[in-house]
Amino acid sequence: MIETNYVIDGVYAVYFNKKRLGAFVIQDNGYFEFYPDDLKGYWSSYALRLIADKLDEINKIWNDHIKENLK
Repeated sequence: MIETNYVIDGVYAVYFNKKRLGAFVIQDNGYFEFYPDDLKGYWSSYALRLIADKLDEINKIWNDHIKENLK
């Protein structure tokens, strides 16, 4: 399970089983993106999907706002 921990405005630390993987950082467009701490090794599709699902969850409020106001 992917967990997040608020760091400062616009930054959440991302953890998997208590191991820090990286951070979700807000961009100029208002969406969060994932920045991994370590670029070594590989990522399974399962791990990437967990991160992507959590990122979608965090971006949902902003994405809904954009869709509503750009009708």
